[in-house]
Amino acid sequence: MPKSIKKRPPKKARTEEIPVYSELKQTIARRQKAVLVAAVSAAVVLALAAGLYFHHTGTVRRANGYNARGYALFYGLSPEAPASDQLRYQQALSWFEKAYGERKSAYSLYYIGASQYELGQYAQAVATLQRIYSRYPDDAQFVPLSLYKLAMTELKLGKNDDALKYLRMMENSQFDSLKDMAYYEDGRLLESMGKKDEARQKFAELMQKFPQSPYSMDIRAQEAAQQGAAKAGAQKQPAAQKQKKPGK
Repeated sequence: MPKSIKKRPPKKARTEEIPVYSELKQTIARRQKAVLVAAVSAAVVLALAAGLYFHHTGTVRRANGYNARGYALFYGLSPEAPASDQLRYQQALSWFEKAYGERKSAYSLYYIGASQYELGQYAQAVATLQRIYSRYPDDAQFVPLSLYKLAMTELKLGKNDDALKYLRMMENSQFDSLKDMAYYEDGRLLESMGKKDEARQKFAELMQKFPQSPYSMDIRAQEAAQQGAAKAGAQKQPAAQKQKKPGK
């Protein structure tokens, strides 16, 4: 009799995944999650950057608008400017302060100080203008302007030595702007203080360093006028002596 064939039981389907494949799926899932997190983070950063950009743009626009209104009032260019200089400078000061509160700048700070100067608030003007060269030391426009205005403010306060200090700071500054004017004002102030020799030395420095400056030309014109007057006086003296009749 033929042997009976035993049926083998069917193989059970494997429900467990191959370890390597399972690990690969987990790695892919982790990477997908990381990519998703990175994409969300990038979107958040872009949104923040866009918000900051538009906020910054709006801030700058508002500050510029306030500065423009203050400038027009300060120089009397606005048709809305009051007739009273005191009121006009007060209004200009208010707009410059608003601009500085919106966006810090040497421009706004300088005109705050300049408005205070025009209003006779000299102590406040000194405090304001000092902040310019301490906070914006590389500003080639407003550092020289602020130092000059400080010198003029100290003169209003009767502090000649402090005025000279700021003029010397201009002379030794890294910026050439207004240096010739600083030498000129320095010499004039020394003259007013009775320091004639120091004044002549300062004027000589001015003409040597800035020969084409209008201030140098002014000094040369004054010297020529003085020499001409002295020469004319010397010529008149002998003529007068000749005309004088000898006494009996």
